[in-house]
Amino acid sequence: MRRIPVPAAAVAAIFALSAFLPGPALASRPVTGRVTAEETGAARPGVTVGATRLSVAESVAPDTPIPVEWTAVTNALGDFRLDLDETQPGMDRLLVFTFHHLVFNELYGGVDASGIAPRRADTARPGVRLVNLAAGPAAGVDFRVAGNRRLERVPMRDGITTLATDVSLPSRRPGLRWPVLLQRTPYARPDPPRAFLVADYAVAVQSTRGREDSDGEDEVFDDDGWGANQDGYDAVEWLAAQPFADGQVGTFGASASGMTQLLLAGAAPPHLVCSIAEWASADRYHHMTYPGGVFLKSFLETWLANQGSAGKLLEFWAHPDEDAYWDERNLMRRLDRVRTPILHVGGWYDLFSQGTLDQFRRLNAEGGPGARGNQKLVIGPWTHGKHQEQAHGALTYPAHSVFSDYAALRLRWFDFWLKRKDTGVMDDPPARVYTMGPGLPEGATAPGNAWRTRADWPPAATPTAFYLQPDGSLSRVAPVAPGTSETVYLADPAQPVPTRGGANLYAETLIGPQDQRAVDARADVVTWQTPPLTAPLEASGPITMVLYASSDRLDTDWVVKLEDVYPDGRAMLVTDLVLDARHRLGFREERLLTPGQVERFEIRLWDSSIVFPAGHRIRVAIQSSSFPRFEVDPQTGEPFRQHTRIEIATNRVQHGAAWPSHLLLSVVEPPGSAACRPSAAVSGLTVERLGGGAVRLSWNPASDPCHLRYRVYAGLSRPEWPWIVRRPIAETADTSLVTTDDGLFWQVVSEGTDGANGPH
Repeated sequence: MRRIPVPAAAVAAIFALSAFLPGPALASRPVTGRVTAEETGAARPGVTVGATRLSVAESVAPDTPIPVEWTAVTNALGDFRLDLDETQPGMDRLLVFTFHHLVFNELYGGVDASGIAPRRADTARPGVRLVNLAAGPAAGVDFRVAGNRRLERVPMRDGITTLATDVSLPSRRPGLRWPVLLQRTPYARPDPPRAFLVADYAVAVQSTRGREDSDGEDEVFDDDGWGANQDGYDAVEWLAAQPFADGQVGTFGASASGMTQLLLAGAAPPHLVCSIAEWASADRYHHMTYPGGVFLKSFLETWLANQGSAGKLLEFWAHPDEDAYWDERNLMRRLDRVRTPILHVGGWYDLFSQGTLDQFRRLNAEGGPGARGNQKLVIGPWTHGKHQEQAHGALTYPAHSVFSDYAALRLRWFDFWLKRKDTGVMDDPPARVYTMGPGLPEGATAPGNAWRTRADWPPAATPTAFYLQPDGSLSRVAPVAPGTSETVYLADPAQPVPTRGGANLYAETLIGPQDQRAVDARADVVTWQTPPLTAPLEASGPITMVLYASSDRLDTDWVVKLEDVYPDGRAMLVTDLVLDARHRLGFREERLLTPGQVERFEIRLWDSSIVFPAGHRIRVAIQSSSFPRFEVDPQTGEPFRQHTRIEIATNRVQHGAAWPSHLLLSVVEPPGSAACRPSAAVSGLTVERLGGGAVRLSWNPASDPCHLRYRVYAGLSRPEWPWIVRRPIAETADTSLVTTDDGLFWQVVSEGTDGANGPH
């Protein structure tokens, strides 16, 4: 085998390539052996074996994992072969060891390692045998290893239920303790992430109540929070008390495993230290079940059926309003109970995107001690769980749009909070946001398609109205002609408008940015669009449709879509949402329409961040259904799912001076430019103490032509932080700032029009 000098952390990337490396050099000699299972004596295929010269191992500190110089993987018979060049220095003192995340690893001689990669101190333990390759081929270098995963039945507080939990440890050496990372899932339990075990974390993967081989009945997240059963709380506290644990627990996982984490955070077990919640929402009414007061049909019916939990639908259908049932399950109503830092990960085309944004923002501002100010956000142009892909829906984004440091960021987060290492993760601005642009090839050079860092979400922006005009145009100029003007369409529940793309999960509705032309051409869809833009326009933040409209029925739905119309005519969906007219005054009450009476409706589309380039148009489409994404409104005014008939509605959208329907975009001026990167440092920073804990910071104006605004950082100290942390505290266009933040030091940077930061 060819020599591959790589650090231990990078070895995983070459395992799959080992069978394809060039053959041995002329001076090579083999190291061969077999790996068998301690439990059965059978061959263990697929186990990685490593080798390192002792002289290299001795170059690191005693408690540091040794570099792994060569690797091989056992075949179906458990055999491995390392072809090494014996002419290299130090080949007479060679360490050979297993190096795999699903077994307790050994150094040759049967000596247990203290982690996945042995440490230098392990190499000096009695019984470790060195291989002298300079004396000739080394055969019979055998290992007999045990699996490092065991099934635990974790007891719950009801005294009856136990939950199946796979616990994997880095080592079986007695006396070792690790932080524990927990994933709770209703799906089949996956293997523990290799990166976590290599980094010396114990990993527990647990099936939630009633799932897989866990006891009890599956109540679809109801037992995972702060109710009568608090399964997540009990799991954390049980793990923290185990002999292998150092008393600290972090959690991780995406989608359903993200939901369980948010509920667990609301239960606040004492030994929960931090979490990474991906693709999840804490508000089950607004973001998972009834967005806009309309039942999220295709997702919930399909997902629950796949889970074997379709019976839960009856319970959800019994609560179409935001009532006490949903309040009891809503983390957003108990933010002050949350004490944990959470890294939130989401995508603009994820079905939980607004939940990800809202819980990040509000926990940072309203969370309890430990949570407030310690939230982080990463959101990209992704559909659900597809953060390593460029293609989403019908668009492909540039290569830099993928979450390239995903694995590294997760370890930086856990190492900071659980191992108190100064990884710098809390020095980073709280929000990392991808501002979308067009798909490739246009998007390779167009404005947008850039990562921005933000002190918060949403960013500073100007709410800008785009008015629906009688001629079908969309304009910043409000209608001035006296009287009324309207656009009329018929909404037939028997022939609903089909869903085509958006924040969906299943292929039946398509996913992500899709071309809306075929849908928008229907008679029951009405559209307005701007002329081709003469300059780029960035919309980042909330998006609201203020709609003045009427219906001749007691109830109807309003579906609003925001689209990016390309020069070639494609109308690509940016974001959309629905509002049930009976919920126009709020989601805790129902107020039926007076037929024919014009009402004001606010349809809050989910946030986005996008640059519409010059030459593109901004389009608004209005319709009264989007099936099967949303339940179709029968338009009779009867109670939810108790209708006895359906009725065709004549719906009228108003756009005259009396009732000026308009779209509100959060416009960022000027829009980002990937070609403009500031480089000049901000100078002349002074600090003046004003008394009462306030200070005035002043600095010289930035000289860089790309300058947009200043970002002010403070060096802060908190009891839960292991180090002084540099945190952004403000963004301003001024050259001075008065603040009461207790900074130990201060920094000011110039942020450019592309979101990049200049020197401090």
